[in-house]
Amino acid sequence: MLAEIRQLLELQKLDERLADAEARRARLHRERERLLSQIDEARAAVEASRQELAQLQHDSRMRNLAVDELDAQIRTYRTRLDEGIISFKEMEDLRVKIASERGRISQLEDEALAMMEAIEAKTREQDDAERRLAERESLLREQISGVEAETEEAGGQFETLTAERARSSSEIPPYLLTQYETLHAKFADPVAVIRNGTCGGCKLRLSGNTAERVRGEMGVVTCEHCSRILYTV
Repeated sequence: MLAEIRQLLELQKLDERLADAEARRARLHRERERLLSQIDEARAAVEASRQELAQLQHDSRMRNLAVDELDAQIRTYRTRLDEGIISFKEMEDLRVKIASERGRISQLEDEALAMMEAIEAKTREQDDAERRLAERESLLREQISGVEAETEEAGGQFETLTAERARSSSEIPPYLLTQYETLHAKFADPVAVIRNGTCGGCKLRLSGNTAERVRGEMGVVTCEHCSRILYTV
């Protein structure tokens, strides 16, 4: 096998390893983003539950405030009844209003009581959710740390391979390196072996002359179909 072909095959192997390393880094990046997304989703779910609890507490306060306001209104009506000089019709109207307000107070107190029970249940649920979130986030953070360590390792491997490729490339004649790089921009395997008279890259049959030139090591020979650089084993 020609020395130039051996150099190109070494470079191609390095490019394959570089592609694998880059794919690994991309996979690890996606995995890190997926884990971070899970943390965000878990936080969002707990925050939504927290907002529901806050809304229940707000509604409960508003009902208690409404009860206080109605109670104050009833006292005002009662004062007018007891101390005011009013007509019989006004007295009847005040009594109807008092009865109505008391009915409304009773309804609001029932609603407030139901809300207090709901708040207590929701508070317990929220406490459990907060605890589970802390545990979940701790576990996910551990996984993220592992992914980040693996990413750093992959980055170091990529840098080592990049330096090794630069060294290997410097030993290849410039014209041949340019030819290789042009092909590598299109193919992952710019250097292909001949198998049963066909190009190992495009799988098309080669002419007898092309195959013979490769076997005879008559310089760098390319496939007449895809232009890959050919070799035999």
